[in-house]
Amino acid sequence: MIDIIIGAIIIILTFTALCLPLKIFYNLLRYKKASLGLIFNRLDESITVFKIYAIAGFIFSIGRLLDLLNIVSASSAVDDLATVLNLTTVIVLIYAFYKLLNIMRIEDQTV
Repeated sequence: MIDIIIGAIIIILTFTALCLPLKIFYNLLRYKKASLGLIFNRLDESITVFKIYAIAGFIFSIGRLLDLLNIVSASSAVDDLATVLNLTTVIVLIYAFYKLLNIMRIEDQTV
């Protein structure tokens, strides 16, 4: 039962991590100059997002190193820690994508 719940959580996180960058890309296609202008106009928020991306990259790198260590020493503790770090990376990236989407979001307004 717990494996089904964990699998469902992983699927939801993966789907979310896939959809947010697609929404960012679509927003860039529709409003290229305005979206990029908003990144530079909201510089403090943008810097925070890029710091979050850097943290996610760091966590991802540590997870990959632990995966390599797991190949050499088949320890279940290393495998579990690498899995937790990979999920943490996905969660941090989802947060960063969400923040970036909120910075770049342009609402269609009809007058």
